[in-house]
Amino acid sequence: MAAAARAAEIPLDAARRLRAQARDDAAGLSGQGELDELGLAVAALESEAVRRALSGVEVPVFHQGRECGNTVKHSDQLLMFLLKTLKPSRYAGGKDTTPPGPGRAVELLIDLSAGDDGGDDERADPSG
Repeated sequence: MAAAARAAEIPLDAARRLRAQARDDAAGLSGQGELDELGLAVAALESEAVRRALSGVEVPVFHQGRECGNTVKHSDQLLMFLLKTLKPSRYAGGKDTTPPGPGRAVELLIDLSAGDDGGDDERADPSG
C-alpha cells in the first residue's frame, strides 16, 4: 500500500481512504457484498494492465528465422494511461482534470517486489 501511495504521489492515509471507499462501493454492487462478474472482470483487466505496464511481457527475439532469445517489452502507453487516471492534474496534459465523481474510486495496488514469477505466462506458439 505504501509503495502504491508513493507511486501515485499521494499521502498514505489518502490511499487507505480511497481503498476503503472502493471496497464500500464494490460491496454496494451486490446484495451479498461481493463483486458481480463484471466487477471481477474489470478488476482482472486492471491488474493485467498494471502488470504489463510495470513488469512488461516477454517477447521472443528471432534471428534468421529462428528464435534466439527473449526480451521484455514494457508498455509506456499503459503506464501513461494509469498515471493520467491516478493523477490527472499532473499528467492529463491540459484536458479536463476533474477527478472521477462520487461512487467511482480508483484503487491501484502494486507489488514492486514481485519480479519475474518464473514464466508462468502462456504465450502463443510462434510456429503456428
